[in-house]
Amino acid sequence: MPNKIEKPTAVVVNDAGPNGYGVILNLGRAGIPVISVNPDPKNITFYSRYAAKAVSPGVEKETELIEFLIGIGKRLSPKPVLFITGDIALLVILRHKHKLEKYFHFPIADLAIIEKLVNKKYFYQTLQEIGADHPRTYFPRDLSEVEAVRTDLHYPYIVKPVNSQSFKKKLGVKILKVNSARELIESYKKATDAGEEVVLQQEIPGEERYLVYTYFNRNLKPVAVACYKKVRLSPRKYGNACVCESVWEPEVVDFVLGVIAKLKFWGLAEPEVQRDPRDGRLKLIEINARSTTETRLSAALGMNMEFLAYSECIGKPIENNLPLNNARQKKVKWITITEDLYTVFHKDGYLAHKEITIREWLKSLKGKREYAFLAWDDPLPFVVEFFRFLRSFIFKGSVYRRFFLRKNSWYSGRNQVS
Repeated sequence: MPNKIEKPTAVVVNDAGPNGYGVILNLGRAGIPVISVNPDPKNITFYSRYAAKAVSPGVEKETELIEFLIGIGKRLSPKPVLFITGDIALLVILRHKHKLEKYFHFPIADLAIIEKLVNKKYFYQTLQEIGADHPRTYFPRDLSEVEAVRTDLHYPYIVKPVNSQSFKKKLGVKILKVNSARELIESYKKATDAGEEVVLQQEIPGEERYLVYTYFNRNLKPVAVACYKKVRLSPRKYGNACVCESVWEPEVVDFVLGVIAKLKFWGLAEPEVQRDPRDGRLKLIEINARSTTETRLSAALGMNMEFLAYSECIGKPIENNLPLNNARQKKVKWITITEDLYTVFHKDGYLAHKEITIREWLKSLKGKREYAFLAWDDPLPFVVEFFRFLRSFIFKGSVYRRFFLRKNSWYSGRNQVS
């Protein structure tokens, strides 16, 4: 018999990082019962007091994962809401939406539109079709097409994966940066030899980078919008944001809302935008068609995006635009503490390149803050995460040798780009 509960449960198939934990925390704080689904019994979300845990098959075991989710859905009543925080899991699960929607509400658009955003080849081709500004991008089918354009490109360029998660897993980096025709050929071969499909994209200079997190309802209207500026990246230059600050940039917001409207997309989305100093124009880098790493920041601004999605799924949509006004008035920083320590103090980090001083770093942390893992009402995930950080760099050897000197340190191995 199904387990009868007062409110529908949120089932979060998560990536065990700040994204998954943020979704669980946001929903749990809103009084929603949550089940965290992940294949690793030691993943960080299982330490949260806001979620029951369910150790699942991995996405590589597609049939078993779908049957596992159906089993959860059958046991829950009323019908639960399914959240998915990783791109690969998103595609895998949406392929079986016809089986799962009997047991789950989906706060997610259909596979056809999601594939256009997750698959970078489809994504940039779609941007070309709708006339949205983005970096110059090529779609080579084989090495001969790369060789045909290699001397015509204005370097630096980026060899960018069509599937970001599998690329990083195989090659240990997010992208491959190339500064010459020779490097382009070498990097293209390296990626394709690993079985990865890639695109070639011109690098945009400058540091003016924005994230816009939004929820579009089923009527294709933006219910709430949060805008952030990236302050520091981990690793420096090409990594994910480790410090963001909320801002309200109408030009950026209008740009991304216009693009999402043309795509006829609904659901959670986080476009990333960078201003190109060569022509002063905003360029769309990517759109994450799901919850985002910095989701706790939007909640701190008065916009619990996942709760908005959950509410619409269960027939209680929130239609007002009050959160937009709140976003313009508040200044909040989002910080992932360990990653910021890496990127500031690493031998190839901000301090080493004299891009920040200790005093400037400390000053940058002042003000109202939200964190990736630190939560006073749910302390254990951060305690576990920070202990793992200490264990990696203190208990297993000299901090100085492992963290600041070794080129192949744990930090570099998990984040560094070429």
